[in-house]
Amino acid sequence: MNGFTALLAEESKPFFEFIEPDNYVSFPNIGVVFEHLAKGVRIGSFSLRWYGLLIVIGMAICMVLGFRRTRSYGISKDDLLDYVIFGIPSGIIGARIYYVLFSLEYYSEHPEKIFAIWEGGLAIYGGVIAVVIMALIATKVKKRSFLHFMDFVLPYIMLGQAIGRWGNFTNQEAYGTNTTTLFGMTGNLIEKAVGKDILVHPTFLYESLWCFAGFAFIAIYRKKLQKNVGEVTALYMMVYGVERAVVEGLRTDSLMVKIGSLDIRVSQWLSVALVIVGIALFIDSRLKGKSLASIIEKYNEEEKKKADPGKQPEEALPEEQDERVRTSLSDVADMIAEEEQKAAEEEPEDEAEDPEEDAEYPADEEESGEPENLTDFDGDNKDPIGDGSGDSEE
Repeated sequence: MNGFTALLAEESKPFFEFIEPDNYVSFPNIGVVFEHLAKGVRIGSFSLRWYGLLIVIGMAICMVLGFRRTRSYGISKDDLLDYVIFGIPSGIIGARIYYVLFSLEYYSEHPEKIFAIWEGGLAIYGGVIAVVIMALIATKVKKRSFLHFMDFVLPYIMLGQAIGRWGNFTNQEAYGTNTTTLFGMTGNLIEKAVGKDILVHPTFLYESLWCFAGFAFIAIYRKKLQKNVGEVTALYMMVYGVERAVVEGLRTDSLMVKIGSLDIRVSQWLSVALVIVGIALFIDSRLKGKSLASIIEKYNEEEKKKADPGKQPEEALPEEQDERVRTSLSDVADMIAEEEQKAAEEEPEDEAEDPEEDAEYPADEEESGEPENLTDFDGDNKDPIGDGSGDSEE
C-alpha cells in the first residue's frame, strides 16, 4: 500500500517545476533583494541546477572567445579542440577530487554524495591543477610549447571562474564571516547556518568581480604588451593568487588540513605559493623567455604550407619574393653591362688591324715597282708589259 501511495505521489508531481523556489538572498545595506531564487528547474525526472548550467555557460563563452583568437596567437584550432576535449572532463574530475580529498571526514560518512557535483563542491584549484597536468601531457605528445598554450588558455579559465562563481550565489554557499560592510548579505539558507539578521561577506561576489577585472587586464596585456612566452601564465598566478589569498581568509567553508596543532587553509597557502612562483616566472620569462613572435611566425609558415603543399617556400612570403625579383633584375643588368664592355674592348682591336693591313700593300708596291697578282676578268695571269714575267712557275 505504501508503495502504491508513493507511486501516486510521484505521478502527481508537475512535469515542470523550479527547485526550491522560495529561496531568497538580500543585501540589506544597499536595499537589494533577490526573491524566488530557485536552485534550478526539474523537467520530468531530469533536474537542471543553475550551478551546473552556469559552469557550462562559462565554458561555452570561453570556447567561443578562444577559437576566435587562435590564429592571431599561433594556436592551431585542431590542437585547441583536442585540448578542450580532454581538458574539460579533466578539470571537472580534478576539481571534484580536490574537494573530496580535503573533505574526507564528511564524504567518508556520506559516500553516496561523492558524485553529487550538482549540489556544489568543485574546488577551482583542483580543476586548474588537473588542466595543467593534462596540458603537460598533451603538449609533450604534440611537441608544442607548454607555456605558450597556458598563456593562451589561462585568461579564459579566469573568465570561466568569474562566471561560475555565481553558482555559489544561487546555492547560497562560499560566503564569508560576519560583516557590517556595505555589501553584507544574507539569505534564508544563510540564516539557517549563521542566524537571523547576521550579515556575511559575499566572497563569491568579491572573487567574481576580481576575476572579471583580472581577465580584462590579462587579455589587454597579452594583446598589447606580451613579449615572451610565459608572461601571461605568470600574471595569472600573481593576479588570482593575490585575490584568493585575501578572500580565502574571509571564508567560513575553507578546505582545511591539520599540521600538528595548526589548521591550515589549503587554498590560502597554495595561493601564497602561487604568487611567489608567479613573480619568479614573470621575471625569468621577461628577461630570458622564448619570443612569442617567433612561435607565431612558425605557426603561420606551417599553416601556409598546409594550405598549398606544392607552393615553393620563397613564394610564401611577399617580401622575400620581391627581394628575389630585384636580385634577378640586378643580375640581368650586370650581364648586359659585361657583354657591352666585352664588345667595346674588341672593337678597337679590329679597327687597329685594318689600317696596318691596308698600309702593307702600298709599301710592297713601292719597293717592287710592280703591282701584285693582277688578274684578268677571266682569271688568267697577264703580263701587262708583255715580256712573260707574269707567268707562274710550275
